[in-house]
Amino acid sequence: MPRARPEVYDPGVATFCLIHGQWHDGSCWEPVADLLRARGHEALTPDLPFDDPGAGYADCARPALQALEGVPDPVIVVGHSRGSAEAALVAAQRRPALLAYLCPRFGGFAAPPDAPAVFRAGFPFPPSAPDGRTVWGPDAALEVMYPRLSPEVGRDLARRLRPGAQTVGEFPLTEHPDVPTTLIYARDDEFFTPEWERFIAHDVLGVEPIEIAGGHFPMAESPELVAELFDRLASEAGA
Repeated sequence: MPRARPEVYDPGVATFCLIHGQWHDGSCWEPVADLLRARGHEALTPDLPFDDPGAGYADCARPALQALEGVPDPVIVVGHSRGSAEAALVAAQRRPALLAYLCPRFGGFAAPPDAPAVFRAGFPFPPSAPDGRTVWGPDAALEVMYPRLSPEVGRDLARRLRPGAQTVGEFPLTEHPDVPTTLIYARDDEFFTPEWERFIAHDVLGVEPIEIAGGHFPMAESPELVAELFDRLASEAGA
């Protein structure tokens, strides 16, 4: 069913809590965070322990919740890729003005049986280390994950990649948090199919998705576009 309408706030600025995805850390958001700050917003980019093979969902979401302690409303929570699960957990506790999914995996919630394929056919996931974590080599990351980025930006991201671990335990939410929600997907996402993203938006969240051009890392490929979009969403949410 559609999410509830947002609360109305006095005009002002929002605090964005920008949650990264697998293999990355909060620094991948810095180009967008800097642009949001230049527009008068605040932006938090916590590091989540997606590289910890012993971490559960609550452990992974905790740094974002801690970053938001004492932060006044309005808050906008953004979850990218794998971080969509933790974004939902944060939203369930913080009740933001808006929960925004950017190229989401939406993997915390069970997929309906009629859901389309999640991943692009033949996507070459990285190999696993002896401890079970997946590890990208820099050259493979540049070729597979960052083909749309400039070599300089791609190399910088690849240099900061971390191993990726599976989350321990069951996802603690059985229903999506009843907060205003939007979903943004990239037309040429290297990981996820557009059919999956549109299905989640229409059939699970009950919202009309926003399609943008480009690939899975719009925060690095088109930070100005993303910051402008987030700024507009904040205004529409009453921030």
